[in-house]
Amino acid sequence: MKAKTDLSQIKQIPIIDVAKRLGIEVRGTKAMCFMGHDKSSPSLSFSVSYNNWRCFGACGKRGDGLNLVMEKEGLDFNAALEWFAINFSVDVMRQFRGQRKQTRSLKSQKAEVAQQVQKQSEFFSDTELYTWFIDKCAVVSNPIGVNYLVSHGISDEAASCFNLRQMSNPAYAFSMLVQQWGEDRVYRCGIAWGSDGKPKSLIWGSYALLFPFYDQGKITYIQARMFEQGPKFLNLRGITKPLFNADRLNSLTAGPTVYLCEGVPDVVSLESKGLIALGVLGATSFRAEWVDQFLKFKVVILGDGDDGGAKFARDISKYFMDRGKPVECMRLPKGKDVSDVLAQNGSVK
Repeated sequence: MKAKTDLSQIKQIPIIDVAKRLGIEVRGTKAMCFMGHDKSSPSLSFSVSYNNWRCFGACGKRGDGLNLVMEKEGLDFNAALEWFAINFSVDVMRQFRGQRKQTRSLKSQKAEVAQQVQKQSEFFSDTELYTWFIDKCAVVSNPIGVNYLVSHGISDEAASCFNLRQMSNPAYAFSMLVQQWGEDRVYRCGIAWGSDGKPKSLIWGSYALLFPFYDQGKITYIQARMFEQGPKFLNLRGITKPLFNADRLNSLTAGPTVYLCEGVPDVVSLESKGLIALGVLGATSFRAEWVDQFLKFKVVILGDGDDGGAKFARDISKYFMDRGKPVECMRLPKGKDVSDVLAQNGSVK
């Protein structure tokens, strides 16, 4: 019998509550679009009466709460259901036509959702494919990429240490990936647009600066810095966002200061100055279990000098406060990010 999904509880959650849980800074019913194209005026609008959202800016995206989670977090349908189960404790379960709906405990229903998501989720972190792809991409030599690294105080040594690469020809890169790994793996590793397991093109449609994420020496994620119109940073589709530079902690003894940044380039910039830094891809991607890795260090949470940076520091610090771990929240000058401060002062201290 054909299965269907009961979304009634998700549809009842106020759209602004969903947006705030995603880390979107909502003022009234307006916000800067999460796609990154807004420069001064907010184009993202929320309708309380219709419980939906729409961007009146460049991207033109729209939808309900479920669509917002899928678009903002880059999740597929099943992973988005899991997000709601975790963040709002909703009861999402499969029902079958022609069968009587059985009453089960909330615990068993949530367990069913988790099992279904694990079984049916489209995406997975493909370390073998990521490693091959990064190895095939060239070191940064295009003036666009070189100028970006220089402006952010990232030395050649740091760029080499973090294995930063550039991708110049998306169509060729996509063709080589499909030829080497097949359509299914290229689609499921989150590196391509498409549907139903069929990739159509890379998510990076123009020249991109690539930042590989390592965990125990293996590449588990890739973030790209884009330079044409659209979002500045593009993450993999449907892949859980890890910490950037997580392996750095493995070689440290207790005591030193560790900076937690909201931007990956900020981490490389700080490491270029001899500091210890890790990156978080947004406060909503931080996981409570990560706190254990920082207990033996002095932790400084470093957000940009804007409202988003202040919120990032507040949200991350709560995870540490819950564990009784004191942290310092360092606020940069208004309108400044780490690279600006490093260029001016040579240090963030």
